[in-house]
Amino acid sequence: MATIKEIAKLANVSIATVSNVLNQKPGSASPEKVEKVLKVAKSLNYRPNYLAQSLKRQRSRSIGIIAEDLTVSQTAEIINGIEEYCEEYDYEALLANMRLFKRYGNNLSAIPERSVLFNRAFDNLVSKQVEGCIYIGYHGREVSFSPPDTGLPFVYTYCVPKDKSYPYVLSDDENASLEIGRALISMGHRRIGIISGPVNSFNSQKRLVGIQQALFEASIPYNVGTTVIGDWTRECGYPAASQLLSQGVTAIYAFSDKMISGVYTYCIEHRISVGKDISLFGFDDSDIVHAYTPPLASAKPDLQEMGHKAAELVLAQLQGKTVCTKCHVLPCTIHVRPSVCSIGEA
Repeated sequence: MATIKEIAKLANVSIATVSNVLNQKPGSASPEKVEKVLKVAKSLNYRPNYLAQSLKRQRSRSIGIIAEDLTVSQTAEIINGIEEYCEEYDYEALLANMRLFKRYGNNLSAIPERSVLFNRAFDNLVSKQVEGCIYIGYHGREVSFSPPDTGLPFVYTYCVPKDKSYPYVLSDDENASLEIGRALISMGHRRIGIISGPVNSFNSQKRLVGIQQALFEASIPYNVGTTVIGDWTRECGYPAASQLLSQGVTAIYAFSDKMISGVYTYCIEHRISVGKDISLFGFDDSDIVHAYTPPLASAKPDLQEMGHKAAELVLAQLQGKTVCTKCHVLPCTIHVRPSVCSIGEA
């Protein structure tokens, strides 16, 4: 591997000049010398030793990300938002994946092994000199994991820390669900079937409160019998559709696009026309919404902006700013598409 000393020798400049040029220090050398140093560095395929640099200046300009599971749909977009924000401010993002969903599925029980995985991930990132951390949940719930008192800025997203002294970032699921309920009611729907996620999920709880509020505003009694508890999967949507349609619902609102996909399958098999005989509304606005026929109406959480906000909160603390507001709730966007229709529409 090429060294600064070799570049200096070939460029016929001092080692200090090479160091200043490669670190983009203003006024480090004449334009001609800068061009020559960069040309030699490129010809030698020079790669800077960031670890050595960070040890020297005692700053790594890196942020750690602890993801509960990379394979869960929302995680990648949140990470993308974090990395995009970090890149803008010349920070690097380092990732640790706990793989909780792959290890335990939707079992959200607090078990000792999970604390071990968290501590291992956190210690690994700290050993790489990260200046702050962001924790990404794979289910919206209260998380008991908290870092040791190292002084590092620590922010949670897509989950709520048990220790509320830490900042956290969420999507406004309650208001999005309220808007969905209002939209369906404005189309004449009075008997709305609901496919909820697990009851211990904050996302499920907030979305249920939102649709209940919409019903209350319209003086429509909430019927617990037309609410089915699902598990976020496609498989639970099929039997839920059978149960809800047998009760005469005119619309079904599922708390995830995956669950509504099982409803589509049921409707196809039973010759029920989506967007005519029944209205369907999902949540997440995932890539699959346009693969349905007709396209699925859905609510879109701004996952990238959640990543931006989490990174912003970490960097703000690194700049010595006090983060007074701990809970940051970001709006969702509602997309009404042909899977929903007004009562009586042909």
